[in-house]
Amino acid sequence: MPKIQLAVQGTDHGPGHDPRTDHLRPVIDYLLAQDNRPAQWWHEDGWWSDPGGELHYVFIDPIDAAQLREHFVFPDSIQVQEEGSIRDSLNRVDISYERPQAPLSFELP
Repeated sequence: MPKIQLAVQGTDHGPGHDPRTDHLRPVIDYLLAQDNRPAQWWHEDGWWSDPGGELHYVFIDPIDAAQLREHFVFPDSIQVQEEGSIRDSLNRVDISYERPQAPLSFELP
């Protein structure tokens, strides 16, 4: 099966009409098809914006970076980290998973 080539940016006339995120829709759809669920389910499209204007899409379960690399070809502006986070520096968006909260500790390692 050939890999899906992702664009550097979305278009103004794509499914969500958002050039910052439409090009990542195949990755999101793939993860949803793997039964991973969005952590921010109350946002209509799953994306949420932080105070700095960056967009985030967070999944509940971990993301398998190796599996994503088997299915997609990512442009240089999109980095897939080994822990599964996907960072698009050009469009200031990322896809990640909700990591369990570590207990607060004041002990030094």
